[in-house]
Amino acid sequence: MPLFSTSSRAVVQPGRGCIGLNLADGGHRKFILVQLPEPTDRKDYKTIAEITKERVRRVIKKLEAEQAGKLQLEAKGDLGFRVYKLAESNFKPWNAQVPDATALGQQMQLHVHHVLDGRTEQDLFTEILLKSGFQLTTPVEQLALEGMPVYDVNGGELLVCLAQPLTHEALKAMALRKPQRAVCLDAGFADNDQLKANAVQLFKGKGVVFKTV
Repeated sequence: MPLFSTSSRAVVQPGRGCIGLNLADGGHRKFILVQLPEPTDRKDYKTIAEITKERVRRVIKKLEAEQAGKLQLEAKGDLGFRVYKLAESNFKPWNAQVPDATALGQQMQLHVHHVLDGRTEQDLFTEILLKSGFQLTTPVEQLALEGMPVYDVNGGELLVCLAQPLTHEALKAMALRKPQRAVCLDAGFADNDQLKANAVQLFKGKGVVFKTV
């Protein structure tokens, strides 16, 4: 079954096939559906991408209705899907080719708050996940460590905390879990150099690769 459609007149429905087969035989098939937001003449679904999302929703709803009351559906859990849109980085790029000290100072001022306006925590996490070498389908668990929300990626391979401001207790709790890597927002330290230096030593002492973004 084809997964992609390059024509706005031939949008496919991969969800029915993959999800339906998984329910039928216990498989673990995955698919990625790519659709350009081509405009339509409709008022309810203004782009082909919106039509595609609605079709997948209806496929899932129908499959859930068909499987209602069966243990098979309960074992499979969530039949939802995620939607991602291609966009520029959430972080302001650093220009290393500045002509003079004045320009360098201006650029440093811009990077005091280097996250672009209007970006959500989920936007930041998704970019960090991809740049850390993980797939979008990687298992992610949301934890609460000392009152701070923390993303646990792939069973402890990576911990990501985007909370602001950070606390010593939360950083210590992250380090004690001994992930392979840990990432925090630089802005989370709120210019507290002592807290940041302590965090570096905390993670280093546990053998954890630590970085800020």
